[in-house]
Amino acid sequence: MRFRQSPRTFVVEEVPLFEVSGRGDHVYLWTRRAGMSTPFLLKQLQRALRVGEEDLGCAGHKDRDAVALQTFSLPGRLERRAVQVLQDMGVEVLWTKRHAHKLRTGKLRGNRFTVTVELDFPGDVEALEARCVLAEREGFPNAFGPQRFADGSAIEEGRRAFLGIRSRGPFRSSRFAVSVFQSVLFNDLLERRQRLGLYPGPVQGDLMKKHETGGEFVALDVDEALAVRTAALETSPTGPIFGGKMPRPEGRAWELETEVLGRHGLGPAQVSAARAPGARRFLRAPTGPIELQAEGTTARFGFLLPPGSYASVLLAHFGIEVIPPERASRD
Repeated sequence: MRFRQSPRTFVVEEVPLFEVSGRGDHVYLWTRRAGMSTPFLLKQLQRALRVGEEDLGCAGHKDRDAVALQTFSLPGRLERRAVQVLQDMGVEVLWTKRHAHKLRTGKLRGNRFTVTVELDFPGDVEALEARCVLAEREGFPNAFGPQRFADGSAIEEGRRAFLGIRSRGPFRSSRFAVSVFQSVLFNDLLERRQRLGLYPGPVQGDLMKKHETGGEFVALDVDEALAVRTAALETSPTGPIFGGKMPRPEGRAWELETEVLGRHGLGPAQVSAARAPGARRFLRAPTGPIELQAEGTTARFGFLLPPGSYASVLLAHFGIEVIPPERASRD
């Protein structure tokens, strides 16, 4: 089974966190496009409108090789010009509405994906159905997908910026490089726990988070009651997005995270001094109901994932080969 990502096989639609009010000094634009990434689109808007990158807002980055439905925000005075610029780029502007504040990163409920994969054998469908049921019940490892790292060139830049060695260039670019390096560390921790049989956990000292409410607590004792709640996908351990203000786990969980830092030549003191604030990220992600339709030699999936979770990681978890798209020079 194979997934060849392209606008023909991959659709991603943002699910908003809140209703746009219709009033305010910012304008939100609900758009549909294919063949261009979010950073590329933002860069073109910034140049054409002659504004700073801080004037433009979006909830997250969408892939180039997809049909993407996404909201952007910008100062309301630029509405007409922005619509024209986007239309000239081949971006559909489905609606515009005013709101009181800029759209911030991460402010969405999730992303709805429609994915088409190639099948090899009739029995593939039965196997996929079983894997969908298991993922709906247990979730899947919430790793950052390979597209997060591109060709790997940003990892060292991100490491230097994380340590306070700022390179020249746009702030958004430097901030993204830091997030790439943080993602490497998170994936390392997740892979280590899987190798040690400690996924999904919990282990003693884990900083747990409730999926429904976001409430956090430390697993000082791993008892049967906590194991039941974890098995039911009510709560899950979190992993590190290392930074100066990142909440820390305790005990064995913190030992595992400091071991990952050591493998990258870092220690807790350097993390505390980092300008990047840091955060926690679920070690596993729920899928909700998964729709699966098979027709001939293809199967189509439909599912909703939390913000920051990757469809490609879920597909790989299903045993589907994820074939990276061929990249041209443009983002």
